Amino acid sequence: MAFCKLFSVLVLIHNTGDLLCLDAPKGRWPWMVHLNITSDGVNRWRCGGTILNKQWVLTAAHCFDDTLNPNLRRSMVWAGTRELQTGFPQFKGIYAVLKHSEYRNLGNRYINDVALVKLKTPLKLSDDVKAVTLPSNSDNFSPSSECWIIGWGNTDNDAPETLQELKINIVSQAECQRYYPGLTSDMLCAGGYGRGAGEGDYGGPLVCPTAKGFVQAGIISYGSADGCLKCQPDVYTRVSTYLHFINDYIHDGNSQRF
Repeated sequence: MAFCKLFSVLVLIHNTGDLLCLDAPKGRWPWMVHLNITSDGVNRWRCGGTILNKQWVLTAAHCFDDTLNPNLRRSMVWAGTRELQTGFPQFKGIYAVLKHSEYRNLGNRYINDVALVKLKTPLKLSDDVKAVTLPSNSDNFSPSSECWIIGWGNTDNDAPETLQELKINIVSQAECQRYYPGLTSDMLCAGGYGRGAGEGDYGGPLVCPTAKGFVQAGIISYGSADGCLKCQPDVYTRVSTYLHFINDYIHDGNSQRF
């Protein structure tokens, strides 16, 4: 998460007194997974994802963009650990990736940035490996919502080996459209002012509290090309918009289609 060092500086200068970039407690986010993706076994990149059930993972489509030439046979999903080097994750091969049929890479932004990853073999669900709760269409997330992003993305140009978490607030659509005129109702914004996602966090979740507990409100999609120089919020794929797409594939009766 690229916010850590910059936000530390802002804390010292402005005396805000609350540095929120922290190592995530063990077991707090049991549906979080690490995607270790490669094109040739040498060039690798990180993305985040969330467990939908024992066979499916939710992530961003751009993590598997055709321009990256991802090699699914050599890429892996890691589940059930917060420590990438010293933990004991379940390693799962990738059987297939289903990107939204209307996903588009527009160079500096994405639309319909959502994908489903089908695993070669099922996960063994446990206290450390659980399915995320998806939002309902009636769930409403506003600037007063205190949400969280989670990931192993870059912090000050370094990729952490311990899962990181950060509390951020939703940004209103009207304010976010000042920075991103192409913003649509299928997207939502959060963070800014030194707090946000970094390279390697993309595809991971934005989770927000509801009466039924935390639900995944968004998928980390993209941010400003200028990083945090302008302190712009990040853009997230709004998960509730894609419930039909998700549910159409992940249930057993439909998952045999590919």
